[in-house]
Amino acid sequence: MTDTPVEPGERGSLEIKHKAVERLAVLAARCTDSVTDRHPGLRVLGGRDLPKADVSISGSRVRAKVEVAVTWLSPLAKVAAAVRAAVARDLSELGIYTVDRVDVTVQCVPAEATVEEGRVQ
Repeated sequence: MTDTPVEPGERGSLEIKHKAVERLAVLAARCTDSVTDRHPGLRVLGGRDLPKADVSISGSRVRAKVEVAVTWLSPLAKVAAAVRAAVARDLSELGIYTVDRVDVTVQCVPAEATVEEGRVQ
């Protein structure tokens, strides 16, 4: 047995599964300020959890479509831009993908929870 180093081209490769890339995009979106997972009624109506992501991978290039819920009174354009930047940054940091595009859709802006006042008689 010899301990000679293996040439870089013969060392193998790194493969990241499609679902793992989608999960990373979801985590990046979820960590963005003003993004929430509160979406009353969507689960009851058969909706899926938010945020959610759908990625398309072609070789070393990736495109992502991300859907989020945003807290009430947040500036939607700024939040969407922050989500776009976070997803692009996190996917690029993998070191194996070039992010071509990140589309962000705000699916839901849940209203603030209201406290119902009881009546006193």
